[in-house]
Amino acid sequence: MAARFNLFVSLFWTVVCLGPAVWYCYLYVPLSWLRVIAVVALLPFFVPKSWLNHYASAGFYERIGVRGLLKFVQHGKLVNGMIRKRYPGYRIIYNRETIHRKVKETYMFERFHYGLFLALLILTFHARSGYWILVLLVCNTGYNVYPVFMQQYVRLRLKAFSLKS
Repeated sequence: MAARFNLFVSLFWTVVCLGPAVWYCYLYVPLSWLRVIAVVALLPFFVPKSWLNHYASAGFYERIGVRGLLKFVQHGKLVNGMIRKRYPGYRIIYNRETIHRKVKETYMFERFHYGLFLALLILTFHARSGYWILVLLVCNTGYNVYPVFMQQYVRLRLKAFSLKS
């Protein structure tokens, strides 16, 4: 059940934010550009984890709305709330091992969103019309910039939580 709810949320954001980028590629981007974009999108997976450890304060992330957006994402407050109605004992984090696993997961998702950020940034530079530039920038911000901030914020909170326990 949890997997289905999270899949629905993931599909929703993917269609809303990547749908326009895919349509733009279909209409305007030659295959040679797509090959270059694919290679560039893989680069963040080769950077050391230490490069991803650049945090602002938790207050910064909260001021720009990251905490509020965590309601509407995979394993977010809405999805977890719906699952807990049916399964009251449902938890993602319940011991040190799950904290460690979740921290590792945030690094993977951060790399994923950095890769897509680079891909959509290249598409934005490729775009010639103001309409497509704006659409791609909005999609990139919603699908990649904020999720990178979310991963960093979640990692900050998990590390603070693990120090307390």
